[in-house]
Amino acid sequence: MPDRTLNVLQTDFHQSWSGQTARVLYLSRELARRGHAVTIATRAGSVLGQRARQAGLKVFDRVLFKKPGDLIALSHDIRTLGKLLRGENFDLVHVHGSQDTWAVALALKAYRLKQPVLMTRHNSKPVGFHAFNRWLYRSAIRRVVAVSAGTAEKYRQFFDANILRREDVVVIHSCIDVERFGRALHPEKIRAELGAGAEDPIIGLVGRIDRDKGHLVLLDAMPQVLQAFPGALFVFVGKGGRMQRIVAEAVAERGLQRSVKLLGFREDVPDLTAAMDVSVLPALGTDSSPAVLKEAFFLGKPVVASRIGGIPEIVTEAAGILVAPGDAQSLAGAIVSVLKNRGANCRPHAGFPERFTPEYLCSAYLRVYCGMLDGKAVQ
Repeated sequence: MPDRTLNVLQTDFHQSWSGQTARVLYLSRELARRGHAVTIATRAGSVLGQRARQAGLKVFDRVLFKKPGDLIALSHDIRTLGKLLRGENFDLVHVHGSQDTWAVALALKAYRLKQPVLMTRHNSKPVGFHAFNRWLYRSAIRRVVAVSAGTAEKYRQFFDANILRREDVVVIHSCIDVERFGRALHPEKIRAELGAGAEDPIIGLVGRIDRDKGHLVLLDAMPQVLQAFPGALFVFVGKGGRMQRIVAEAVAERGLQRSVKLLGFREDVPDLTAAMDVSVLPALGTDSSPAVLKEAFFLGKPVVASRIGGIPEIVTEAAGILVAPGDAQSLAGAIVSVLKNRGANCRPHAGFPERFTPEYLCSAYLRVYCGMLDGKAVQ
């Protein structure tokens, strides 16, 4: 690890809390704990900004970080970031999303500044191979961190065109807040709140209510699970917009109100996860390195998840079962199989991979930071 103190600017455009913003916070907290200077540039009122301040981190919230097509907002951010970058002695800039990436890249270009830029790619959506992105990765981004090997492969066209070298794209999986999940938990309170009987299994899906998370697929799988376990409770933890209404309507139309609990956003996710008999993530879209699976793994809870994105890099045979995305019958069969075994071979904290801890995350990023600054490939 470096014997020098770094000054890092982190940027993120998200207003709400997500796995991406959690990663930014956990990394920044650990960097600060090791004596490095960190500033987080984020939108005013963002959850990330609020939690960063609570953690004693420096927050810069005079940016708008709207979509690049909003030229007025983009011009504002170019000026604002240009002044910040010119006035502060940052060693590097670490960007995390499309809006903040473009604002930083154009601010550096407009003000002729030289701070190197690292981009973390948080999702496994295709990376557009258009002229704007070719300029961005050729001229503005020094290195890329992908949150899974599957995400890194989205840059294949950039490798083939010699815009990026493979060694300039490093895979670092996201971590979880081990301290938060390692303290004393109270699953009995959750079971009492839900009205779960002693033998009633709890199946949980934690995450925003979004089509890509597969809530409707899980609804399709429920009759088969309920046939085997009539008292089973399905707990949806998270909120959404229009999709939340669609899911609630589907629950009512199918007469599943007794079996499904829509809990919305909750701060007590560790207690909820501890109360689950199985954690389910029937993802259909872009789950690259989902924290909910690692959290379940840490607490010794078996998981059933889709074989998609970076999920196969997380879920081993000992930790759970993978099924094809969108296959409700296979999903139901896997849940029933896990419930019949009641998580055999799963023990809290047993064999939890070090690579999913904040300490490992920070050390891995520091190797990337120093490699960028020294012009060396990451070992």
